[in-house]
Amino acid sequence: MDSTITPNTDEPCVVYPWEPCNNNEMQMKASFEDNYLDHMSNLKIESNPSKNTLTTIACGISFNVTKSLIEELCESGASVVIFNFDGLSFEQSQKMVLEIRHGVFNYSLKKNNYIPYPMTLILDLGGSIITTGSIFDKKTKQSSIELSTNAHIYVTNDIEYKFKCTKDRIYVNSDIILQLKINDQIFLDYGKIELTVIRVDEYEVYCVINRGEILGSEKTVHVSGIPIGSTSLSKLDEEKIRTGIQLKVDVILVPGVRNSMFFNHVRKFVSMEQGKDIVLYAKIDNTVGLENIDDILTVADGVFLNRPNLSMEVGHDKIFLVQKIVLSKCNLVGKPTITFGEYLNSMEVNTIPTSAEVNDLINTVMDGTDCIYLDVTKRSANKSHCVQYASSLCRQGEATIWEQQLFTELNKKSKPKINPAHAVSIGCVEVSFKCHAAAIIAITTSGLSARFIARYRPRCPVLAIVRNGKSARKLSVWRNVISLQYIDPTQNAWKDTENRTRFAIDFGKRKGILHQGDLVLLMSCSRQSVGFANTMSLFYVSA
Repeated sequence: MDSTITPNTDEPCVVYPWEPCNNNEMQMKASFEDNYLDHMSNLKIESNPSKNTLTTIACGISFNVTKSLIEELCESGASVVIFNFDGLSFEQSQKMVLEIRHGVFNYSLKKNNYIPYPMTLILDLGGSIITTGSIFDKKTKQSSIELSTNAHIYVTNDIEYKFKCTKDRIYVNSDIILQLKINDQIFLDYGKIELTVIRVDEYEVYCVINRGEILGSEKTVHVSGIPIGSTSLSKLDEEKIRTGIQLKVDVILVPGVRNSMFFNHVRKFVSMEQGKDIVLYAKIDNTVGLENIDDILTVADGVFLNRPNLSMEVGHDKIFLVQKIVLSKCNLVGKPTITFGEYLNSMEVNTIPTSAEVNDLINTVMDGTDCIYLDVTKRSANKSHCVQYASSLCRQGEATIWEQQLFTELNKKSKPKINPAHAVSIGCVEVSFKCHAAAIIAITTSGLSARFIARYRPRCPVLAIVRNGKSARKLSVWRNVISLQYIDPTQNAWKDTENRTRFAIDFGKRKGILHQGDLVLLMSCSRQSVGFANTMSLFYVSA
């Protein structure tokens, strides 16, 4: 498509003047300062964030999910759902996935103008994490108990107590506790509760509570000195992978990754089970994997940063360093990241999160994550409100990123010779900065061009127009990318590009991303069978 649009003869020709950027939008002045102090000092409290959330929001869902809930999550802006098959039969797993797909289908028909909504389905294998049993107090009928500091408690592996944990005795699903010694420590619920072993008996250990707190059902247990998760795929994990492949999930989270050798073993198993089209993300949930992050990034399709598990091994005071290290390394090599940090947990019962939770989520966005994972949506009564609140916080964080420096540093890391599609995408992002583009439209087949563009963090949304639904869903995890599946019949290359471009513009107008007079960049192929988007053009959005 040409960089100029021939006006319709039925409409008067409208010329849009070059207007100066509004410095009050998205911290515009601060974002393009030359040094860090100028950037920070020019941030404005009254600056308006973008109306479009660039960071992806992922929601945790439980096995009893309904299609009406999925419709609500789609409406609130979530584009990723994360679930597991723990304790479920194949039929139960199938029912859960079908509910998700029916909900997405209904939303696409009712509220998305018949455009398939690209909801990414992510299977969390979970791994062999130790957890507590279920709590139920017959007197109060509550599913939580308060463990008081300096009190004493038994920790048992006796299956009899699996569904009746009390403040005197709690169950854990591993016999590893029987290998402990006096003065060893046990942490419950990601370190909120700390126990010290006083005595080891035949089926249980007697402990003193050093730090008490409210304990709910099925909370994580960490034994000091023992890495969380296993070093190989269990038979149960293999069965979950087979189920996920049959149900056509888009992404699988691989737990307990310690090096590239283990990850390649998992990929080989997935390929042998006919799951080559499934994307595999490495879960960084242990210190061994953290130390080998560079090795893991060479083979993983993306990274899931599990902060709560890591904090048990590195300490709560160092988890902010872990986040900065992992996210920056992923940004440098262009791998998407999902960050899990128990965000907005207080919204399980409250309508507004604590200031600490707000700052934590915003700092994660500023550190460069592609996707924020909210597991609070498993428990909160108002799940869509949690997503909307997280989305508003993401927009505040996105506006304060020092875009000029970030792009410059990422660009410097792209040493020649690089992929031509990669080079064109870098140029596209730089032009979008210079001319303050409202959106970038990428006409792509595999999603490669859209991923390259998103890698360099433009300030505007990237509308990736693809024909394959699987490719569209895989792209949804990436920051900046809004993937759209174009389902109209294929015409000749020129007409198809024009139709897809109009399709993207119409979508942008309906969603409030584009308005009359906005400048848009188009990435497309100059001719059929080029292999990648090799042409960039600019035009204004007409009425």
